[in-house]
Amino acid sequence: MEPSADRPTVRRLIARPWRLAAVGLLVMMLAMALAPGTAGAASPYDVGPSRVYFPQTGHYLAYGFLDYWHHNGDVAVFGYPITEELRDPATGLTIQYFERAVFEWHPTAARNWQVQLRRLGADLTAGRVSLAPFQPVSAQTDANCTFYPQTGHRLCFGFRYFWHTSGDLAVFGYPISEEFVENGLTVQYFERARLEYHPELKGTPYEVEIGLLGTQAAVRDAVNRAPVAQSNATPTYEPGLWYLPEPVGAREVRTPPPGAPTDQAKWIEIDLADQYVRVWEYDQLVYGSWASTGVAAHPTPTGRFEIVAKLPTDDLTGGTASTNTAQSLPAVPNVMNFWDGYAIVGGSWLSSFGSPATNGSVALPLEAAHWIYDWTPYGTAVWIHQ
Repeated sequence: MEPSADRPTVRRLIARPWRLAAVGLLVMMLAMALAPGTAGAASPYDVGPSRVYFPQTGHYLAYGFLDYWHHNGDVAVFGYPITEELRDPATGLTIQYFERAVFEWHPTAARNWQVQLRRLGADLTAGRVSLAPFQPVSAQTDANCTFYPQTGHRLCFGFRYFWHTSGDLAVFGYPISEEFVENGLTVQYFERARLEYHPELKGTPYEVEIGLLGTQAAVRDAVNRAPVAQSNATPTYEPGLWYLPEPVGAREVRTPPPGAPTDQAKWIEIDLADQYVRVWEYDQLVYGSWASTGVAAHPTPTGRFEIVAKLPTDDLTGGTASTNTAQSLPAVPNVMNFWDGYAIVGGSWLSSFGSPATNGSVALPLEAAHWIYDWTPYGTAVWIHQ
């Protein structure tokens, strides 16, 4: 896809090491949609691939959906993806089905709410609201139960503990039923989920489980769940693909090197030898991150430049067919152009940083690129050195 006429072209982007993750067709998911909930042990600042494959179900998970899934409970809360990304014919939204949930992409929502969960619990029990378990009760909060006047239902004992520790309101929504027995199990429905008590697993992490409402909805909606083949460029999911980048001040640098533009109120240092970017205010270090810059055949230029253009996303191309480095990356995030098509960008296609991997531009982990993009005004000095 060619950039539009009113946007500067950014070129010379990436080399093609076989480890790079493939670029998904639904490029809107490049935006990091950080979760509104608190579930899951993963840090929102960790770094990992932008697209993974699940052989358990034969489906991909990418970009904003992957980020939300990873940081809000992953397999334990949502299960595996059971479809590819789809266009919902009723709403026009991009959606994806999981074993226990359906994700929706809301592109015009606030950044932390672009990924939202369908109200599966409410949808799948719409025809049962007249039944006794779904009728509101009159109660008060006590030591064992919390009463939610928003829906008129209680949340008690083990279900309450699981709800609070595995996602609470942001993931599950309010309770829309009391506890009752369904198909031999004690269950309780919530706006977005069903909790199940499994007494045979008492004392294990699986004593309370989340029902497979996503699978139930996929069957009802007759969506295509056929597995797809795995691309050689896309890694198989495993938790170890994510890591925490080193904090500000890696390499113990606290003093600007000789020749640095310390007369500038804000300036960005790109250290090619260390493959590290440092952000300075005069002579004070304020942020740092590992980076990946140009390979030997397509080096990042050295010298002093300045930020001449900023784009939340841009379609980037680079390389040549003759050297097998031709690439086209749509909607790369947080693009900061500093000279003749070279840019600092969010490296959404990379799974690791700290070594050369581009066709000259400077790729950063997504959180680092987002932080620097927000911090950087037009005209900010960019100093690149070996």
